[in-house]
Amino acid sequence: MPSENPVDALKERVIDTVSKMLPPIEKDAEENRVEIWNDLSRVYYKYEGEDWKKAFRDVMKEISDKITEERWETIYRKLYREVHA
Repeated sequence: MPSENPVDALKERVIDTVSKMLPPIEKDAEENRVEIWNDLSRVYYKYEGEDWKKAFRDVMKEISDKITEERWETIYRKLYREVHA
């Protein structure tokens, strides 16, 4: 129910507008991190053999290097291309 006070009504509209523009706040970031570690573990152990494990480590190193260089956009583009190829 909208407020009858003009200042409160404006405040409600601003909050509503901003909440629609911003992404939702993660409620439990630790839970998300645990799930990501689980996914990475499944990928690492998905294939047998040192060649596959070395490839995984190489990819993780490549990603780590780009993060260190603050080149996130490069990682995002590569991931997007792989999924949408």
